[in-house]
Amino acid sequence: MTTTDARGQQLDYHSLNAMLNLYDSNGSIQFDKDREAANQYFLQHVNQNTVYFHDLEEKVGYLVDNEYYDKAVLDKYDDEFVKDLFKQAYAKKFRFQTFLGAF
Repeated sequence: MTTTDARGQQLDYHSLNAMLNLYDSNGSIQFDKDREAANQYFLQHVNQNTVYFHDLEEKVGYLVDNEYYDKAVLDKYDDEFVKDLFKQAYAKKFRFQTFLGAF
């Protein structure tokens, strides 16, 4: 059995994710390392690469221009519907609980 003890170290998200496959000093799987990896992934990668927008129109325009969203699909809905859809999604305040989900 492979074990690890990384007390006091600030590890990157790759290292933390790898620790999920190792047992702690008690012989338990380190599920907390997966949650830490997700948090570090956001701190070290996502937050630094996040693009901010002044309003939803600017955001949707960016997503269409950069081919994240298909303009032909969005054009089937009026602007108010799209705005309400975004509001509903943001109201859920979703956060990834695991690194695999976030990555």
